[in-house]
Amino acid sequence: MRVREIMHREVRTIAASDTFSAASKVLGEHRISSLVVSGDRGAAGIVTERDFVRLVAEGLDPATTRLADRMTRELVTIHPGADVAEAARLMREEGVRHLPVMERQQLVGILSMRDVLSWGVEEMTGGHELPDFEGSAAALSAAVGLERPG
Repeated sequence: MRVREIMHREVRTIAASDTFSAASKVLGEHRISSLVVSGDRGAAGIVTERDFVRLVAEGLDPATTRLADRMTRELVTIHPGADVAEAARLMREEGVRHLPVMERQQLVGILSMRDVLSWGVEEMTGGHELPDFEGSAAALSAAVGLERPG
C-alpha cells in the first residue's frame, strides 16, 4: 500500500509568527496532533504535541513563545508514492510520529503514526475486529479458577 492511500490530504498549517497558544487552539478545534508551520518558501517546520510538552517542561509561556522559536525545523518527509512500510521504518529510525508528505516540493498531505498503526491492524486482521484478548484471558482464568480473590 502507498502513502497516498492512507495519508490525510487536508493538512492544517500555521504561520511561524504565531504563538504556541494559537497553535494549541487549532489542534484542539480540529482534534489533531500536529501542524505544519508555513514560512516564506512553503513548509518551514512542524509543531507537535511533543513540542508543547517540552515547552511547558522548560517553563516557557505558550502565550508569548512563537512557533518559529521552538518548532522542529528539520522536517522528515516522505513521498506519496512511498510504501507505507517504508514510512513506518522512517518514523521509527528518525523518532518522529508525523511525516509531511511532499511531492515536487509541495505539501500534499500528512501521515501520522496513528495512520500507520491503523493500516497495520487492518493488514493483520483483514478488516476483521481484533479479539478481546484481555477479556478472553480474564474469562478463561475465572472459568478454570486461576483468579484468586484479592
